[in-house]
Amino acid sequence: MNELRNGRDLEASAEPAGSEANAPQSAEGGTRKPFAKRYAFPLTLLAVCVVLAGYLLWNSAKGDELPVQGEAADFTLQSIDGETVTMSKLNGKVRLVYFFFSHCPDVCPPTTFMLSQVQEKLKAEGLFGDKAEILSITIDPLRDTPDVLRTFGDKFNADYTGWKFLRGEEEQPVWDLAKKYGLMVVKDENGDFGHSNLVVLVDQKGRIREYISPDANGNPGDLDADGLFKEIKKLL
Repeated sequence: MNELRNGRDLEASAEPAGSEANAPQSAEGGTRKPFAKRYAFPLTLLAVCVVLAGYLLWNSAKGDELPVQGEAADFTLQSIDGETVTMSKLNGKVRLVYFFFSHCPDVCPPTTFMLSQVQEKLKAEGLFGDKAEILSITIDPLRDTPDVLRTFGDKFNADYTGWKFLRGEEEQPVWDLAKKYGLMVVKDENGDFGHSNLVVLVDQKGRIREYISPDANGNPGDLDADGLFKEIKKLL
């Protein structure tokens, strides 16, 4: 009887005492948790960080976008070489549109100089002419003949392959055009002009994306050539 009882006791001791008997043991002798349970919190935290980083990157890129501010009015004017230039036919390129007059005593010359610096930056990256153009439109066509405009452009080393100096034959249509671009033009009794000194940034689809105040205006937040170039690059 004792031998039978002892045999049964041996069989009982050999049976597993529940699932924990087969669980993997740690080096310290405790039960090791499954991988998913052990690393659930770190993995969740990593996933949250990845999602947050993606959102911040997307939001940062979105912040660099320039809002559409309206359609750029179409026009047809003459270049100093007698070429007919139509705004809509230049779609596919970024354009800087600047209304000025060569007899301007203050802001027009330094703003044109700034545009000449932008011209060189565009050239350095192979963008000038093919991807971006500058259109300088005189609001004083009676005095700004083709020869006068060429003399003015030459002072700033304008490359006329991608920088068009444009004029019409009459004043009022050009003033009306400036108004369509949201710019003021007023002629005084001495034949000089008061005008909005802004560079209009137009995208490849002919939409106005930004009105840029050049540093010649002397206001806080005005852009220099580097700042203007960065705005152009946002559209390229």
